[in-house]
Amino acid sequence: LEASDEDGSVFGWFRFETNVARGVARATLRRGADGADRCSLLFTSMTEIKGHEEATGFNRPLGHELRAAAPMSSPGPAEGAGSKQDPYVLVIGGSQSGLMIASRLKRLGVPTLVVDRLSRPGDTWRNRYGSLHLHDAFWLNHLPYLPSPEHWPVYASKDLFADWLDHYAKIMDIDFQGHTEVLKATFDAELEKWTVRMRVSGGEETELRATHLVMAIGNATGANIPTLPGIDSFRGRHVHSAHFEGCAPDAAAWPGKKCIVVGSNTSAHDLAQDLHEHGADVTMLQRSSTCVLRTERMRELAAAAGYSEEAASRGRDAACADLQGASVPISLREPGMRRWVQELQERDAEYYERLGKVGWMQSWGEDGTGPFMMYLRAFRGYYFDIGASELVMDGRVKLKSGATIAEVKPTSVVLTTGEELPCELLIYATGYENSISVVSKLISPEVARAVGPCWGYGSGRAGDPGPYEGELRNMWKPTAQPNLWFQGGNIAMCRFHS
Repeated sequence: LEASDEDGSVFGWFRFETNVARGVARATLRRGADGADRCSLLFTSMTEIKGHEEATGFNRPLGHELRAAAPMSSPGPAEGAGSKQDPYVLVIGGSQSGLMIASRLKRLGVPTLVVDRLSRPGDTWRNRYGSLHLHDAFWLNHLPYLPSPEHWPVYASKDLFADWLDHYAKIMDIDFQGHTEVLKATFDAELEKWTVRMRVSGGEETELRATHLVMAIGNATGANIPTLPGIDSFRGRHVHSAHFEGCAPDAAAWPGKKCIVVGSNTSAHDLAQDLHEHGADVTMLQRSSTCVLRTERMRELAAAAGYSEEAASRGRDAACADLQGASVPISLREPGMRRWVQELQERDAEYYERLGKVGWMQSWGEDGTGPFMMYLRAFRGYYFDIGASELVMDGRVKLKSGATIAEVKPTSVVLTTGEELPCELLIYATGYENSISVVSKLISPEVARAVGPCWGYGSGRAGDPGPYEGELRNMWKPTAQPNLWFQGGNIAMCRFHS
């Protein structure tokens, strides 16, 4: 497909075919001291299974012959849980990650049902705080088969994306069933099937069987809420960021309101900015160091990886960029990320000097590899500045760094520094549980222990304990529990691995 020089090595792309599949591969050749070229990296990606090609291109159906055809074996939205047919794959979670894998399976003719406790696919986004926007740029966020409309902004609002997910499910003819809470899943090793008990709208309980179970519940599930001494005496409201609806629904209530945000990663900054813009008196508690960087730097990083308007104008779409990124092992990314961080520190030295003057604790990761490796290791620890850091630097959002709450009183909080702050609203931007916790509740603690944590690659760094695996744990691959799969990550990763 293409050959290029890279750091003194040569790599090229080519197509290959086996008895059962077709695919693409990347080979990197590096010249040794003896003058011989040797393969230092071989990456393969299967794109098609022979005999199970997608119904597209030359395989496209006529359409009119489907009028008298029997319905798919998986229940559609109109049939609901009362269908007598069972799906081959049950996907738990109907937001973007669940829809992407369902769209792939639909194109392969695999009977698949997607269930979600909310009514519509976009409701997970729709129910978040009003100021939320996607934090990845436009070119990273296309869904399989159906790119986002060209008139969209670089950063879509959460409501725009929510509506797009609703339309995507309909256009891709995905069998989605909302208002469905999964209560229990049990695997029969002899039959190699799951029995799944669910509660549908109205309280009725029902069961279905599926061969494969996909957990598309995201990497952040249950809210982590700290236990604070005296919280029961607090007269104001205290709420996790996941359940805070934002300021817009009651804009008149915020001017002058004393608000404290616990945490300093993405949600904390978004909410602090939203509260400030509605007139609230906001203090952010930075309990530990965080990696902040200008959002344009992340756009530059994405553009270097092939996600940009320039790449699109050259005919390089998101699928090409996905393949290029996946072809580089995680361990080989670390040196490049370290060099990139060093360049950022020099380019934006004045920016970080200003942050330091107000007491901000900046992190670049234990090994100086920055936010991308933090993301792969622990799925946390960073914020891409869309305006909140400027508010912190000029004091419009007050910062208390290296401190947390020692005690909550009826109308105030006492910090570990001894300082007492008036408080009417306390927001916990304190992160989420690992998605394996859902497995413990829905399947069993024994299965959860056998499978182990999801995400991270065993780097031995904070939030990512060893042993070293070199690829993301339990994501998009067989797990210790037969027929149990995990789908998650950002949109680009879900798109490629689906």
